[in-house]
Amino acid sequence: MNVEIELKLRVPPSSAARLSRHPLLKSSKSPVRLYSVYFDTPGLDLKSKAIALRLRKEGNRWVQTVKGGGGVLAGVHTRNEWEAPVVRNTPDFTKLDDPFLVGIFGNEDLRRNLEPIFFTEFRRKIVPVEFGGGLIEYCFDKGRIVSGESEESISEIELELKSGNPSALFAFALELQKTAPLLVEGTSKAERGYSLYLGGAINRVKKASVVGLDRKMDTGQACREILKGCLEQLQGNVKGFLDREEDPEYLHQMRVGLRRMRSAFSLFSRHFGREAFSEIVSELRWLGRELGPARNWDVFILETLSPIEGAFSAQCDFENLRKAAELVRRQYNEQGILAVSSHRFQILLLKLGAALCNPSWPEGEKLPVIDFAEKILDRRYKRFVRDGANIAGLVPAELHVLRISGKKLRYAAEFFSPLYSQHACRDFLRAMAGIQDVLGAINDAATTNHLLDELPGVDQGGRCLVKGWMGCEAGHRLSQAGREWKAFRAMIPFWK
Repeated sequence: MNVEIELKLRVPPSSAARLSRHPLLKSSKSPVRLYSVYFDTPGLDLKSKAIALRLRKEGNRWVQTVKGGGGVLAGVHTRNEWEAPVVRNTPDFTKLDDPFLVGIFGNEDLRRNLEPIFFTEFRRKIVPVEFGGGLIEYCFDKGRIVSGESEESISEIELELKSGNPSALFAFALELQKTAPLLVEGTSKAERGYSLYLGGAINRVKKASVVGLDRKMDTGQACREILKGCLEQLQGNVKGFLDREEDPEYLHQMRVGLRRMRSAFSLFSRHFGREAFSEIVSELRWLGRELGPARNWDVFILETLSPIEGAFSAQCDFENLRKAAELVRRQYNEQGILAVSSHRFQILLLKLGAALCNPSWPEGEKLPVIDFAEKILDRRYKRFVRDGANIAGLVPAELHVLRISGKKLRYAAEFFSPLYSQHACRDFLRAMAGIQDVLGAINDAATTNHLLDELPGVDQGGRCLVKGWMGCEAGHRLSQAGREWKAFRAMIPFWK
């Protein structure tokens, strides 16, 4: 078994010729033609196990490949790979002697039901490149993926790491970006083939997952693991957002991943210094500004306006208000799509990936993560308790400050929760959720007022009803603040 590590980049067809003239890519051999057939059962049993079975023909030679496991980070695909030559274009199960594969392909029903479900055919240009202390195989693929009557073009680069650190892949990709705009590709050819087979996109909303921390880690290791989780959440929703799917959850989860990442940089800057992260954090702020308005309008139209329309449809016609809001929402959604499609965002992804694959980043003293976590949690807890004193009497500006410090505490608690009792963590976070619901309702009312100010010429009756509804909702939730705060203060912090 080999471990395949490669960075995938989409190449706009208009940029391919320019890229081929790069000084580091002039020593290529003649392109080779590759034809690959992918097998699965009609019920996609292999896909459900995250396994891909492929037979590839190069010249007169057939090679059987099975890929599985691994993951994707900033376009770097890491997978286990089993390869063996075969004599014909049908799977040879005698070549699958790894215990993991035997456990899957030992099922006679599965073997009997395997059939071709899609194929790829493309020309591949190969160039070995020494760069950044590593040996990289540059492959430019141009061709197509076909399933039944459907097909999709291929125009992409695969940078496969032959030796060295994966950060060399990102360094080389950043060098290529100077010549032509390239898009970080989080989807493999196999995944795109399955999408064609199923008749459409197979995107899935990616939510935050528990970070794999343990008490043996130092701060640098913990920093990288936490940021990897944030990046996976951000990037895992990009394709669904860019495919313009109707589900607004893709944008929402991108923003959650972005906020979590900024919060992580903020807490680790207390140890490694702000200058260690300043360049990346500046770009994350830019992305947040580009995506924020689109999400605000999603919430207004889908969550705020709909119940108000239902309650007051007899008293007011909201049609003009909704149409105006939908128009602004589309404009901000396009703004977000342009940002995520931009060269600037691709550079950000590559720089993040390069940093997270570098075991010596960030530079600084490597304290035990458990010591660092307790200091950070104590500091943020004390700040939140201080800001929330006399919560029922706080003015809007003070409530906003409390909401922000509460988010910082919650993100830190979620990041470091694997180091502590899960039961205690859940109880603590549940108690925090009550206060955050109160503060969120108040913030939604303030945001709604700002959004309505962007809709000049809309009937004042509808505006007043919306503002009044949100004001009443915020007032009702604020009346619950004392009770929620008391419940929170009764909780013993789980790190104590």
